[in-house]
Amino acid sequence: MEKLPSLLLLLILSGCSTWPTTGDTPYSPPNMEQWLELEHHDFELQILATRGAKICLPGQYQQLENLYSQARQEAKAGFTDDADITLLQYQTQFAKIQRQMDWLEYHTLCLDPRYSEIELRDKFLLLMRVDNQFAFNRAKLLPDYQQALRRAASILKRQNHWHLQLTGHTDTIGTDKSNYQLGMRRADAVRRYLIEQGVDANQVTTFSAGERESLEDPNSRTQRLSNRKVDAKVMVEHHTRSIHRVYSLQDWHAVRESLSQEPL
Repeated sequence: MEKLPSLLLLLILSGCSTWPTTGDTPYSPPNMEQWLELEHHDFELQILATRGAKICLPGQYQQLENLYSQARQEAKAGFTDDADITLLQYQTQFAKIQRQMDWLEYHTLCLDPRYSEIELRDKFLLLMRVDNQFAFNRAKLLPDYQQALRRAASILKRQNHWHLQLTGHTDTIGTDKSNYQLGMRRADAVRRYLIEQGVDANQVTTFSAGERESLEDPNSRTQRLSNRKVDAKVMVEHHTRSIHRVYSLQDWHAVRESLSQEPL
């Protein structure tokens, strides 16, 4: 019987010796690939909110936000398998809301499409204008630029009535001919990447300005770097988008009143 307290004391001490000390965590670090996917889904949520999902589909949008928060917490704690399962549920719910929003935009008056489209276009152009797009004499997209283009593609491929004009630029180092060719390679690289992300190839046209529009101080490295870029211009073809509104009975009085005010 005297050995029992000693054995219990030994077990307690050995257990304490394996418990994490202050500042330690029993969890593995977050998976970086999974973390980047979560950042992209965060951007998707912002786009859905811009399109009006919070107003038109509040319950479904809240459910999607909850799934995103749960996946983020699981990924942060290092529970990658649990996060993967939650992300699959998120993606299923996201696809469902996308289909619902497509229907609502074309068949109801739940939101003002003109306002949401202007906001989407502003957000899109900000992403297309990020800094540090290319290295010197290179047409390879730098990592931060790739991430911005991935987000931009999320907007562009939902707006099939937009046409994107890409113009490649360079600094003034080199010949006019070589810089023209480099500018075109840069614009083509952006076009290819957007198509890889699901954008319709017919939506994007490429041009090159080479060094012709570059304004730079030879002593300013920052200004020279800013000329290594691809400019984006959005052309909106409203005539290709035929919207047919379907009104419910509660809208009838407003419709009848508007019709009665039209000149005969």
